[in-house]
Amino acid sequence: MGSVCALVLACILSVVLYFAARRRSRNSGLKGHRLTAVSACAPFLGLFWLAAALLIHVQISNGLAHQDCGLSGDPYVTLPNGYIVGSHNTYDGYFVAPAFQTDVPTVGPGYVRSLIDLRFSDPYFSGTLLDLKTYKVRKFVFDTRTRTLDFKDATDPNAPTLNYSDPAAMDAFTAAQTSVHQDADSYWKLYERYRHHWPSYVLVFMILVGEGIIAFWVWKTWKDTSTRSPADS
Repeated sequence: MGSVCALVLACILSVVLYFAARRRSRNSGLKGHRLTAVSACAPFLGLFWLAAALLIHVQISNGLAHQDCGLSGDPYVTLPNGYIVGSHNTYDGYFVAPAFQTDVPTVGPGYVRSLIDLRFSDPYFSGTLLDLKTYKVRKFVFDTRTRTLDFKDATDPNAPTLNYSDPAAMDAFTAAQTSVHQDADSYWKLYERYRHHWPSYVLVFMILVGEGIIAFWVWKTWKDTSTRSPADS
């Protein structure tokens, strides 16, 4: 939707600049073919550079910063120990060891999913998760040296249970997943702590420089045209 709006705005701006350039050319007695061409093309060049800058930003974020670009529905960051902390579809928090992949079970070789709270104190991850085998919220400790997980509340009868057949329980769980961003030990806090911000600064710099060059090109063309006499055309 955003790309369609940007294209529509570029078209409108191109038409406005085109007719403004034609009017300027007629009033000055100049043909102004270059002025009208530059004015009509500039908005599309600006849109093209914006798209190119975003693509470069994605490559920088993924390849150099080892994190998502900030526009993804599956955000992730890489911790100093190589583990990735992220969230599938922004609701299914996980961490995974280098060279491993998350899978359908909540816990598997080198990964843990369905996170709620998460803390990292090298070499341990600890926190709470939703155990889809028992439908309970459970406490755990994960040792990164052995990639083994130990549940710490196996005998806790007060651990909350999720009943998938109860709409009210599902609504409560959805609300809890939404509010988990604000928890003091939310896995999102760990995500934010290790997220690099310099790729965003590079993106802003690229956009400002590229769009500034295009704007200067249009301004220079208009300025050069205004200093010419009809005889020069």
